[in-house]
Amino acid sequence: MIPVSAEGKDPMGEEMVEQYEKELQRQEKLGTKIRAVILSSPHNPLGKCYSVNALKAYMRFCQKYHIHLISDEVYAMSIYKTPSNASAVPFTSALAIDTTDLIDANLVHILYGMSKDFSSNGLRSGVLLSQSNAELLSSLKSIALFSWPCSVTEYYWTTLLNDRPFLNYYFTENNSRLAAGYARLTAFLTSHGIKWVEGSNAGFFLWADFRGVLGTDINVVDDDDDDGTKREGEEEQVEATAVMSEKPAQGQVYKTSRKAKERDEWFFGKMMQAKVFIATGDAFFAEEHGWYRVTFSVPEDILKVGLERLGRVLEEVKRESGGGR
Repeated sequence: MIPVSAEGKDPMGEEMVEQYEKELQRQEKLGTKIRAVILSSPHNPLGKCYSVNALKAYMRFCQKYHIHLISDEVYAMSIYKTPSNASAVPFTSALAIDTTDLIDANLVHILYGMSKDFSSNGLRSGVLLSQSNAELLSSLKSIALFSWPCSVTEYYWTTLLNDRPFLNYYFTENNSRLAAGYARLTAFLTSHGIKWVEGSNAGFFLWADFRGVLGTDINVVDDDDDDGTKREGEEEQVEATAVMSEKPAQGQVYKTSRKAKERDEWFFGKMMQAKVFIATGDAFFAEEHGWYRVTFSVPEDILKVGLERLGRVLEEVKRESGGGR
């Protein structure tokens, strides 16, 4: 899998397709044949949805190079509303788009599963929807024998999907609870002066920016020693890039220093000591250190305890760093 750098563009916008095309061309010059584009739709970890126009742009791009478009829609039904995200882009499935004059329908595939929307990660059950590619489905059936879910899982999920009254109740209640968790977490982040990617309305997490607290809000490479000299034999280092950061001020390309990485690791260690875990940006190919995915889809009492522990860590970090940058 090859991540794609946003380089200042909106990761959810149509203009991001230009970045994919640039990376595809670069990889092919290196001898790597690109077979497909994989979208996390809704996006993980940004918690946002692609617009219809953006999805169509990806379809045109995939048709141009005759590569597959795989839309991972595992958060499709976890869409919530709050006063702060009333204007957020709603979710649209790639299945809902008429592919005529956009892309060969046999190049479009959808992934879905029980793990997120149905809170059933442990059952390890998912599906591939490919409505026009019989050859692909036949190929997958030939190897599916080695990854069949158990009969209990199949019966459980089939029963749920056929129970429309329950689904109406469940998704309404689930999304209401997600909105409440979002409100609690954003209130906490605001009280500690921590920014996050605003406008999220999908999934059960926020993409939070801890750079200000950690002093890692650096947009230039700086691998020098404290005396300003580069360590002997040490090459300039730029972290792997992906599409996870918000659009930077003045359109600069994000790069991250070794010192920022060390600071990030130090902060994560502090959280582990306090018995609170939030996912680091490294897990999502973040373009900068200091970004974390914070989950809020837990019972209120557990979320309260976790945020209290995180709050103590932040206060400790501020004291030790003289208040951050």
